[in-house]
Amino acid sequence: MASNKPRIKELEIVRAFAIMAVLMIHSTSEATVDIPLGSRSQVIYLVINKLSNFAVPVFVILSAIVLFYRYYDSWNVREALAFYRKRIQYIVVPYLLWSFFYYVYNQWLPTKDWSGVTIDWLQFADKLRWAETGYHLYFIILILQFYLLFPLLMTAVKYWRWFRKYWVVIAFLFQTAFYIYHYWVHSFEHPATLFGTYIGLFAAGGAIGMNYERFRNASKHIWWVLGSGILSGYTFALLFVLRQHDIDFGPPAMEFFFNVYAMTMAVSLLWIGVRLLEDLPGLSTLLMSMGAASFGIYFVHPALLSFWRYQFVFPGDSAAYQWSTLGAAVMTFTVPWLLVVLLKKWKISWIWFGK
Repeated sequence: MASNKPRIKELEIVRAFAIMAVLMIHSTSEATVDIPLGSRSQVIYLVINKLSNFAVPVFVILSAIVLFYRYYDSWNVREALAFYRKRIQYIVVPYLLWSFFYYVYNQWLPTKDWSGVTIDWLQFADKLRWAETGYHLYFIILILQFYLLFPLLMTAVKYWRWFRKYWVVIAFLFQTAFYIYHYWVHSFEHPATLFGTYIGLFAAGGAIGMNYERFRNASKHIWWVLGSGILSGYTFALLFVLRQHDIDFGPPAMEFFFNVYAMTMAVSLLWIGVRLLEDLPGLSTLLMSMGAASFGIYFVHPALLSFWRYQFVFPGDSAAYQWSTLGAAVMTFTVPWLLVVLLKKWKISWIWFGK
């Protein structure tokens, strides 16, 4: 059975780095536009924000690794049914609850007045399609698409040798075609929420998952892979800085460096996780705690961050704004983590935080 396969402990460490990147993106997002454009502080915030953009694709890659690692050797109809039951229980239920929470919360927050809160169930149901009750919830819609596709992909990979051999190439070709269609034929309304934006990375993660032991043993390549990741990441960030000065290399360049950055960071962080488990067990335990709480942190942190920003409002060019932004980041990195760790002690916490 797939469940008997040993747990990949370093995945939790990578999840910790990825959720920290999510928190960094959201903590610095307003500073990239509130602070005067082109100033030193604004450029620093912009670079930090863009260097953190590996977060979502890394989570997509990790999901693929877990799925293909666990199910490849024992895939059948019974496994497929169990797979969907777990996804509904641990992904869809929390998504519905948090969507309703943010539907109400975001109406209440600006005025702190409950009289201004209205509940229109048809409107709420319509917003669920594209996760429009919370700016961060789009990831659930994205990952649910991969969960719907997974049984088809797994079956094809399992029983069609030619597909198993070329499916990563096929997936990246599909992702490229999706990108070309979006930019030069007809743009999609929610491209970041559609599976076509990440299908190549998902397939690459699946290939790693099916061959994980061989992948782990290839960690001697970490130096050039990590070097490539750092180089591509800073190039990706530099493109955004240059765009502010009307030097634009176009969307294809950004898309290329974004995908290279995401893939090399995912691979590098997995190998770094292996090293940390071997050499720094104390730090590994701390990171694994954060990784295990990452899904809950993802749901909780925007409520706290938004509340902070409504409480502390300062001009973008003031020192107070800088301190408030730093304080918000520290709070976002600590309080949601602590809350999730404490609340997950309840047996029914899966309703809110999945499993």
